[in-house]
This record gives sequence, C-alpha cells and structure tokens, in this order.
Amino acid sequence: MKQRIITGALLAIVLGLFVYFGEGEWEFLFSGLCVLLAGVAAYEFMKMTRTNQKIRLIDFLVIDLTVLFVLLNVLFFRKDWYYLAVFIFLIGLIFLYALIYIFVDSFKQSDLANQLLTIFYCSFGFVGFAYLRTVGIHLIIYLFIVTMLTDVFAYFIGVKFGKHRLAAKISPKKSIEGALAGLVIAGVLGSLYAYYLNVLEYDYVLVLLMSFGLSIVSQIGDLIASKFKREAGIKDYGNIFPGHGGVLDRFDSSMFAAMVLMFFVMVL
Repeated sequence: MKQRIITGALLAIVLGLFVYFGEGEWEFLFSGLCVLLAGVAAYEFMKMTRTNQKIRLIDFLVIDLTVLFVLLNVLFFRKDWYYLAVFIFLIGLIFLYALIYIFVDSFKQSDLANQLLTIFYCSFGFVGFAYLRTVGIHLIIYLFIVTMLTDVFAYFIGVKFGKHRLAAKISPKKSIEGALAGLVIAGVLGSLYAYYLNVLEYDYVLVLLMSFGLSIVSQIGDLIASKFKREAGIKDYGNIFPGHGGVLDRFDSSMFAAMVLMFFVMVL
C-alpha cells in the first residue's frame, strides 16, 4: 500500500508537470508523452495477447502502427484535412492487414483480431488525452479529477465498507458500495470544478450528467481491462509503475473516459 501511494503521488506530480507545460511552443511535451505511453500500452497489450506463446517479429508491427496512429492525430488535429488523413490511415490499415493475413501463413484470424484490437484499444484513449489538452488545460484536469477520484474512492470505500461484489468473476475486490461512492464523490467534485471554471459551456445539470457519465464510463473501462487480464491469466499488464502495474493498469479507466469526452467536445 505504501509503495502504491508513493508511486501514485510521484506519477501525479510528473503527469501534472507535463499537463501544465504542454501548451504553446511546448505542446509537444504532453502530446509526445501521449504518443510514448500509447506505444508502451501497445507493447503491454501485445504481450498479453501472446501469453504462453512465442512473440514473433510481426507482433511488434502493432506497436509501430499504434504509435503512428496517435502521432498522426496529434500532428494534424488542427488541419482542415484532419478527418481525411485519419480516414486514409484506416483504409491503409485494413489493406495492410488484408495482405498480411493472405500472404503470411503463420498469421491467423486470432492474430488479425488481436492486432486490430490492440491498435484501437491502445490509441484512442491517448488521442483523447492529447486532443483535450489542445482544447484547454482545465478540460484535461477535469477529466483526471473525475477518473482519478472515481478510482480512489471506489477503492478505499470499497475496502472499508464493500459487502456486495460488483463483478466477482472479473474483479473480486470491486464492490457496489465502492462503485457508487466513487460515482457520487467524483461526479459532484468534478462537476463543481467544471462548472465554476466554465470548463464545459453547459448548465449545471448537463455538467453533472456529464461528470456522472464519465465516472460510469471510467469504471466500465476498468472492468474491461480487468476482464482482459483475467482471461489471459495475468495480474498486471506490466511493472513500469511499482504498486500500480503498467501503463494500461494505470490509465485503463481514464482512456475510456477520454474517448467519450473528446467525442462530446468535438460534436458539441
């Protein structure tokens, strides 16, 4: 527990510095961090999909493509032809994997599914982080407030008062009491931050609904990541953060919330 708290505090400080200084001519700091983390996440997820199997040279392709996709997004967010660039990349990706699937005998249907899942699962969340930071520092802080408070209070309230399991077969330690506590506390505090700093230009009811929605989505993201690990028979995706695991272990819930918030900011 002590190691978890220390690592969490150090991670929050380092991430906070990248978020704070990642604008203007220093924008590359945070966007570059997102590209790097996406690459590490893709490596972790690729290793998980190859649990108890030999890692082949072609398996590393998924890391390059994940990094390329995130880099493409962060470089062209503000370009008029941004959506065209993303569309061309996706068409090229499908064509590339069609050729690999046809001509590489060892590349099976499961490999095709796993690699495409890895690229999209490990990229969209970090694309969301980078995009939200370009919109404004308070927007990305708002996202982290909601997701991190959800995680923290769900854990501590769940450990202290949790009696009813939320998803016993996926994550035995998670409780309904903890999930509700994380939802309420993170939703209310996140809404107060967003409303009084005018992070979201909606009335308080809509801000509250958005905050509760992001908290729910973050918990869904956490459960999905837990089920992936459960099916693969592993405890953590990696060990880059002592006490927390890997990049995916630390950012699994906020990745999902970032995708949702990015969508609403783009559309609304």
